[in-house]
Amino acid sequence: MNKCCRFILNDKEIELSLSPGRPVLDLLRKDLGVYGTKEGCREGECGACTVILGRIPQVAYRPMPSCLMPAGQLNNTHLVTIEGLQGERPNRLQQAFIDEGATQCGFCTPGFILSLTGYLLGGRTVTLQNAVEALDGNLCRCTGYGSIRRAVAAAIEPLLGKVPSLGQLIELDLIPAYFAGIPRRLGNLRAKSPADPPELAFEPFDGNQLLIAGGTDLYVQQGDVLDQSKPWFLIPESEPVRVKNGMIEIPATATMEQLRQDPHLIDQFPGWREKLRVVASHILRNRATLGGNLVNASPIADCAVLLLALDARIQLVSSKGARRRFPLEQFFLGYKELDLNSDERVESLLLIKQDDTRLWNYAKVSKRERLDIASCNSAAIFKVNNGAFVSVGLALGGVAPIPFTARRTMAWLKGKPVSMETFLGAMAVLQKEISPIDDVRGSADYKRRLACALMADHYLHCFSHVCSYDEFIKAGML
Repeated sequence: MNKCCRFILNDKEIELSLSPGRPVLDLLRKDLGVYGTKEGCREGECGACTVILGRIPQVAYRPMPSCLMPAGQLNNTHLVTIEGLQGERPNRLQQAFIDEGATQCGFCTPGFILSLTGYLLGGRTVTLQNAVEALDGNLCRCTGYGSIRRAVAAAIEPLLGKVPSLGQLIELDLIPAYFAGIPRRLGNLRAKSPADPPELAFEPFDGNQLLIAGGTDLYVQQGDVLDQSKPWFLIPESEPVRVKNGMIEIPATATMEQLRQDPHLIDQFPGWREKLRVVASHILRNRATLGGNLVNASPIADCAVLLLALDARIQLVSSKGARRRFPLEQFFLGYKELDLNSDERVESLLLIKQDDTRLWNYAKVSKRERLDIASCNSAAIFKVNNGAFVSVGLALGGVAPIPFTARRTMAWLKGKPVSMETFLGAMAVLQKEISPIDDVRGSADYKRRLACALMADHYLHCFSHVCSYDEFIKAGML
């Protein structure tokens, strides 16, 4: 069943009846004749289909892949394509790409321009490193990336060290002047439809419908089916991370990038932002949600492994408002099996806010640093007092049918001294505890070796004063 949807496409207000599950990429190219957004991999990996989405009340803009975005989530938003940045002449960023020879066939160029523009609209202090990292989901097969880096550096030079406002971006000719009126226009648009459309409400499912938040996995697996479906939606990044009653409460709708940038988590875990860069590319982190990552029930889900090590609790809510809260470890029953009733959804994840210092680390091994599913991944958190382990959290992915909490290894480490001998002993215990299998990402033996390498990475990161890379090499662990 089609639904009425109102949104602003670039500088034009749109009202149309659409299939809510239709990918925005197809809506643009096939229905609306907007061809600057390119079709590439349809898996969110190439960046050619990147658009920018702005949502009220703050009109927070985020670059994201349109191939993985349902059209039903466009209601009351500002959707920006490359056409929405183009005036009578190239803008500052486009001209920098021309001047530096950063474009050749041009197929990928709109994605690069939109990813960087979305970064500049993100309301954060501009640095060259972060600007370049914001392009990490965009691939170019023609020019190489040196010219693209030079174009970025030239375009953003006046903004370095600043948090740019819309006015500054307009003045520097990085976005068109019509952006200044978008907050007011979106407010007026929302006033025309004060109630959320029915598909945004949480209701019991009839077995044929899906609940979509980010959709980054669903659209890869079931894109054709979803195009003709009537899904229910949760809006990514629609709620903040909160601290309440000594707990950090993370909504299931939190995106990976929201999780990565949250000040509460950055304060609790030094190096948090840097470690979570490997979870996915920037454009995918802006769509992929925490709840979706967990419900997908992959044995190597990045967030599942991380939250298990941090001893998270999960909270579920039913269609009637009944809630259940229990340790996340109990959520995973078996391969792709969850303790989740048909009328329930994940509402939030909760972490105890720590007052003391703890050492932690997250690492994964995959063919590519990002944009790839891990062969194995692992997270660890250590509390140490007087040179001995007081408590340990340790989880691994890819070594069992579910995201795995290494309870026996954790118990073995507790109370023992922080030493090389202890580390080697813990690895021996871990090898008896895990049960990897042969699959497309490696043999069982390879994954056992990866588990040792990940453990060594934790120890080297947290306890470099008592162990060394050479010692782990000599012990055959790396």
